Amino acid sequence: MTTPEKGKGLAGVAGEPFAVELRGVTKRFGDVVAVDSLDLTVDENRFFALLGPSGCGKTTTLRMIGGFDEPTEGTIRLHGEDVTGRKPYARPVNTVFQSYALFPHLSIFENVAFGLRRQKVGDADVKRRVGETLELVQLTGMERRRPGQLSGGQQQRIALARALINHPKVLLLDEPLGALDLKLRKEMQIELKRIQNEVGITFIHVTHDQEEAMTMADSIAVMNAGHIERLGTPHEIYEDPQSSFVASFLGSSNLVEAAVVDLARGELAIGTRRVHVIPERVPAGAAQVKIGVRPEKLGVHSPGETTAVNTLMGTIADVSFIGVSTQYLVDTELGTSMAAVQQNTGGRRFSPGEQITLAWAPEHTFVVR
Repeated sequence: MTTPEKGKGLAGVAGEPFAVELRGVTKRFGDVVAVDSLDLTVDENRFFALLGPSGCGKTTTLRMIGGFDEPTEGTIRLHGEDVTGRKPYARPVNTVFQSYALFPHLSIFENVAFGLRRQKVGDADVKRRVGETLELVQLTGMERRRPGQLSGGQQQRIALARALINHPKVLLLDEPLGALDLKLRKEMQIELKRIQNEVGITFIHVTHDQEEAMTMADSIAVMNAGHIERLGTPHEIYEDPQSSFVASFLGSSNLVEAAVVDLARGELAIGTRRVHVIPERVPAGAAQVKIGVRPEKLGVHSPGETTAVNTLMGTIADVSFIGVSTQYLVDTELGTSMAAVQQNTGGRRFSPGEQITLAWAPEHTFVVR
């Protein structure tokens, strides 16, 4: 997928409207601008994540798509149809909230059937559709139980079933896994992705959890202060974050100042060292940039044992054993510290005070603004 410009969306399928389209959408709460002139498009049948810290505008954006908040300015279209100003019940969407919002006095069957009952669907169709939907979320046999008799993960599946049974064109997920413990959250990440693949509709998922977004989403919009900082696939954003904010928010990064020596060759100077980056990542005309490399991309070597293009000398300042890997804090020749993570696969382990060489490949170097 081609990386879009800041604030722009995904390319649509030729001849088909976008599942979701926002144009110039702004939301103000008094003097506070929560979302600022946002342009975003999402294709059909995507698992799309709005990712960012608290207060970045992601939940407000989701609420405007769902009709719970109205934009101060701009237009919202769902499958080509302008829904700006419509109430939530008049939009082809359903929302799953973190709080589940199940009816404690109703059985699981009646919780899932609630939307169908309001539409006056016949009993035979209700029974069939509830059965199919509970099978989809792998909770067949739970029909007679009450929500209080289920685990948190099971309750979240029921909330999902209740949202899906009405066959929405877009499903909105507002931090739906936030109330679950770590083990359940990881299990539900896999389940949500499976369900999205099976039902074949667009999911828009709001989260502040980077791993959650990376695990489930086909595409991610990283938001900051009401704007989209970066939009792309998880791989694109992680490997080439393009801004200091995204590099720091999505995983860990070692960032250092660098001077452009030869733009055509992607040659940069950090201190007295020359390092290389993919030339296309360096902005045209830039003289000074900031470059980064992820800790797991750094190799830790004894002096003189590596022939890598990009290297820095340093001293091990701290060692942390974290099970599957070992994290090193290295005081580099630049006068700054860098983190390196090495998998524990039987190679040499270094100790504090040892002289080492950090090495990495040009393609693992990114440039940020």
